[in-house]
Amino acid sequence: GSKKVSPGVFVGGSKELMNEVRMNLFNPTEALFVKGHAAWIPNQLTRELRRGVWYPASVSAGFILHHAQDGSYNGNLWYDIMS
Repeated sequence: GSKKVSPGVFVGGSKELMNEVRMNLFNPTEALFVKGHAAWIPNQLTRELRRGVWYPASVSAGFILHHAQDGSYNGNLWYDIMS
C-alpha cells in the first residue's frame, strides 16, 4: 500500500497502480516513479533536522510533479524546490 505524506503526494504503491501500468492504463501525468529512499531509526530525522542536516520545504504536489507532465524536465528538482 501507499502512505500519504502530503496532499496529493504518496510514498509506496499499490497493486491497482501496478496493474494500470501493466495494462497501459497508467496516465504518467498523474504520478511519478522514483527510485531510492531514505530511512531513519526512531527520532533520527528529528535530531538531524535540529542539527541542520536536512532543509525542509513546503511545496505543492503540482510543483513536485510538474516535470512529469511531458517527461522533458531536465532541471534539478531539489534545487528548484529550495530556490
